[in-house]
Amino acid sequence: MKILIINSGSSSLKYSLFNMTDESVIFSGTVDRIGLEGTTHTFGPPHGPETAKELPVSDHGEALDEMLDALTTGPLKSLDELTAVGHRLAYGGKYVDATRIDSDVMAEARRVTPIFPLHHPAMITEIEECLVRMPHAVHLAVFDSWFHTTIPDKAAIYGLPYRYFAEKGYRRIGYHGNSHAYVSEKAAQFLNKPISQLKMITCHLGNGASLCAIEYGRSVDTTLGLTAVEGLIMGTRSGDVDPGLIPIIMKEESISPDEMISMLYKECGLEGLSGISRDMREVEAAAGQGNARAVLALEAFCYKVKRSIGSMLMVLGGCDALIFTGGIGRNSPTVRTKVLQGTSDLGFIIDEGRNHETDSTNGREPVLDISDAASSVRILAIETFEELMMARLCIRALNKLVH
Repeated sequence: MKILIINSGSSSLKYSLFNMTDESVIFSGTVDRIGLEGTTHTFGPPHGPETAKELPVSDHGEALDEMLDALTTGPLKSLDELTAVGHRLAYGGKYVDATRIDSDVMAEARRVTPIFPLHHPAMITEIEECLVRMPHAVHLAVFDSWFHTTIPDKAAIYGLPYRYFAEKGYRRIGYHGNSHAYVSEKAAQFLNKPISQLKMITCHLGNGASLCAIEYGRSVDTTLGLTAVEGLIMGTRSGDVDPGLIPIIMKEESISPDEMISMLYKECGLEGLSGISRDMREVEAAAGQGNARAVLALEAFCYKVKRSIGSMLMVLGGCDALIFTGGIGRNSPTVRTKVLQGTSDLGFIIDEGRNHETDSTNGREPVLDISDAASSVRILAIETFEELMMARLCIRALNKLVH
């Protein structure tokens, strides 16, 4: 049973081909910088030689052609070997679970696109192009928001007039659900305890970032809201801003709503604060050289994560495990140290030797235990695997279609 998972960004396309009889990766690749100079396509089997080539790719259609060429000259003799193709969408509106794509699903994805101006246009284009190129495959939409449907109304509602909640459905939706779900399951497996007995806080920290409070396997709160701009400071997104400040800035600078949206999504966060980069590695390097704005950006990022962990800790009333994941969370010992500085009395104590190790345990899906022996909370850095979680959700959806 072979399932192809496709994850599109505004200028990238990632894909993984799974054999779901044993959940093994057969082949994977990334087309990066689509429509920009220096487009690269890196691909290959998980344990074999990786191929990297630079080529002109002007849009997602051409990127998909590159992907299909790599697949059919490599692991697949024909696209007919695919059981299904899973596509990432941030938000499904009225759709929650992984769903077979039809005209209604696409219409709903377009309807909620204003909520996701950076994400949905590329995702929708990718799906449309795939439907043309693979018309005989079963195409399934998998939504980032599915894991957070268990958040109670008291945590989801905004302090707006009630009609916006009741009639328009404006509420905390939450995203990165595939990542939060995957790493929480992985942590339970690593700790050798049923997830139904654990309280966990998961920190997905990357260009997009969010925290999630997970109580006995269920999401009960998260930092991202209805849109992808609330909560933590991110790569180019602002995170929380006093809502009263936004109209003041718009009036002062004669900014339109669309221009304000663009600023909040594309000109803020690490890049806007540091003036250097949205990439935490570059911000950390500049901070290490004494760049004052980079130091401030790094400190502000870590402070917001720390404050949000405190909020989630109070929501859960205790915590068995704290998990760092995502490109920053999994790979930056500096961020992990700064986030947990001064929290030993709350039970969070890092072993700095382990924290700076690059090796990890547990095979192809590594878990790094960075807890000090005296820590009452297990602190883990886990490599997320959103594509595998998406593939699992596709299997569930296919089983429902059959039965």
